[in-house]
Amino acid sequence: MLLVAVCYIIAFFVELLRFVRWRYWHPWGAIVPTVIGFVLHTFFLYEQHIVAEQPLGGAAMLLLASAWGLVLLYLLWLRRYPNIPFGIIVLPIAAMLIGSGIHWTTTFETTGLSLSSLAKMLHLVSAAGFVIAVLVFIICRILYSLEVRLLRKKRSLTPPIRLPSLEWSKTISRISLIMAICCLCFSAIGGIVLNII
Repeated sequence: MLLVAVCYIIAFFVELLRFVRWRYWHPWGAIVPTVIGFVLHTFFLYEQHIVAEQPLGGAAMLLLASAWGLVLLYLLWLRRYPNIPFGIIVLPIAAMLIGSGIHWTTTFETTGLSLSSLAKMLHLVSAAGFVIAVLVFIICRILYSLEVRLLRKKRSLTPPIRLPSLEWSKTISRISLIMAICCLCFSAIGGIVLNII
């Protein structure tokens, strides 16, 4: 997983270079290390969840799954909006989630939790969805505030870099807030079922 975090950090620095000196940037510079890290990340989660006899559980899997979902969103956004440097915000968060997951695994996850139960899966997936939705909400609000500030000063970022429109940021933040509430409810249902069992 350390290699996955390194790939995301490399992609972050490429995005930062794009932000500072855009004429030296090419989309493949950020896409290639991110995709390599994402494939390794997916393979790791598959091995831990499907193949391992005692898969990771609890906080470690929650953090690693949240990082995976966040990077998936970043790749989708990069494909749809190539001129918006989402990676400056998303990739460091994903790397920190991975680092926290690795630390939690080595420090606290000594016994491992079985994820064969449907209730545990519902709880884990919903909790990861909640974390991702909250992070997306925060990112969209940051982008919205930055765009408002630039519009008030009648300035813009150096082309071809641009921020998403205010409507886009507002719509995605509302959707992510609704998804966060739904995921929190499902996670609570999973937790109640686990306590009953």
